[in-house]
Amino acid sequence: ECDDDEVTKTKKGVMKAISEIKDFFRRDPLGKKLVEVMKEVASVCQMVRKKARMALKQYVRNLLNEAE
Repeated sequence: ECDDDEVTKTKKGVMKAISEIKDFFRRDPLGKKLVEVMKEVASVCQMVRKKARMALKQYVRNLLNEAE
């Protein structure tokens, strides 16, 4: 029975922490700015991946052309 109480307390604590974190990103000006920055970082990473794939594709094409 005591274990159940501890589990319940832990669950409630975790849920409260998650709620506070979500609230920070939704309402706090710094949290909102962090969301914007992270979206921009994700976009840049996506662009870098795309350019890397294109460069690799071209490199492989050149290798195949040399082999012929």
